[in-house]
Amino acid sequence: MVNFLLLASLLWAASFTQVINCFDFNFSNFTDQNGLLFSLNSTVYLGAIQVTRDVRGASIANTSGRAFYRSSFRLWKKKGVPAVFNSSFKLNIQNQTVTAGEGLAFILTDDTNVPENSDGQWLSIVNATTNGTSQANIVAIEFDTRKSYSQDIDDNHVGLDINSIYSIKQVPLSSYGVNLATGTDVIVRVQYDGKNITVFVRQNPEIPVFSEPIDLSAYLPQKVYVGFAASTSIYTQLNCVKSWNFYGSDIDEDPRLFWVGILVAAVVLVLLSSGVAFYLYRKRRYKNEQLEDTYPSIEDQINNSALAPRNQKTHHSTKEIAGTPGYMAPETFLTGRATIETDVYAFGVLILEVACGRKPGNQNEQNDYNNSIVHCLWELYRKRQILGAADSRLEGKFSEEEMECVLTLGLACCHPNPHLRPSMKLVLQVLSGEAPPPQVPIERPSFVWPAMPPSFSGSDYSLTGSQLTPFSDITGR
Repeated sequence: MVNFLLLASLLWAASFTQVINCFDFNFSNFTDQNGLLFSLNSTVYLGAIQVTRDVRGASIANTSGRAFYRSSFRLWKKKGVPAVFNSSFKLNIQNQTVTAGEGLAFILTDDTNVPENSDGQWLSIVNATTNGTSQANIVAIEFDTRKSYSQDIDDNHVGLDINSIYSIKQVPLSSYGVNLATGTDVIVRVQYDGKNITVFVRQNPEIPVFSEPIDLSAYLPQKVYVGFAASTSIYTQLNCVKSWNFYGSDIDEDPRLFWVGILVAAVVLVLLSSGVAFYLYRKRRYKNEQLEDTYPSIEDQINNSALAPRNQKTHHSTKEIAGTPGYMAPETFLTGRATIETDVYAFGVLILEVACGRKPGNQNEQNDYNNSIVHCLWELYRKRQILGAADSRLEGKFSEEEMECVLTLGLACCHPNPHLRPSMKLVLQVLSGEAPPPQVPIERPSFVWPAMPPSFSGSDYSLTGSQLTPFSDITGR
């Protein structure tokens, strides 16, 4: 039964995380058209995407074509949250006339159709009617092999085009040791971080050819297709893409679902473990009732107590108790017992561990209160610098409001006074956006004992007359 519940909880948690998969694909080569969309003049041939026709012995002049990945990509959402992406591809452009023509481009657009009369100088990006208009809905990184306009810098350059064939940014590639139309493989990487679009072209893969600030949501609709466009004129070339990968963030769902998916799964496991512990406790109690006539001696009861002296230590100093260092509430070192409130504390440490990307730290006999992630976070909170604790691997790509909410919630769960820790019900309300995080004092309160958790009561006394009040049956909050 326990294994079934554990499996069910994990599958349920997985159902949350599956909806936030990244938008990504990887074609190391092309053997067929599976996963791709093609215009009339585009196909897969000889292990590559032929963006324009490769028909040996037949004319390939004045053609235009497009090829896309089959699924659209959500580029931004109404709240103004942009996607980020990183795409690499291997181009091979081979001139078929004395001079090459016209060019190939990596494009983002909502329309997979080839614009009419977009061959030649238009590179299948726009035509004479849509050039320079917002109805084009296209952003392109062009690899131009012919100087078709006076605005073109040369016949071997990369450019950034927005709804127009006239580039807002151009960089000649000769200085980078790249000649596009010689039939050699050229590896390109296009990166968008939500604010800047950056293009790398080997020979120097670590040095960007250009990086231009741009808000793609200002020019493109929410959902776009990613792919390639190319054209020829009376001057011709083979426009091939030999490999292609794309990795992008999927903002189709609220990022908060990621937190809820992971953390709620942990809540399920915490509650499940509490239920199992309670079941075992009741089972042992029932067994003891059956053996009520065979009590051990008073001395045996004292020696076997969790708070009995160990290694010449009294019940005030012993810490030889079950638990994972770093996740244990401070009162655990005195009581040696698990409660609802100690579970909340451990869960708070888990929240901080996930959000900060670091281990919780060790607790030991000499310093079980300060040597932990909780202490470090509270210090940053006191200095109003709590966002500085966010996992550096996120590179700042998160909602500051949501991150602050999660970190504050983690601190609230780790309050030294178990009375003041939130219930799991409130935790879930905060994570789902139904409630604000609990207020947390600027200075971390001192740990003072006794401060009886609500799950303690006056029944079942085991240390009558001491400062430690014993357990009652476990009750939820």
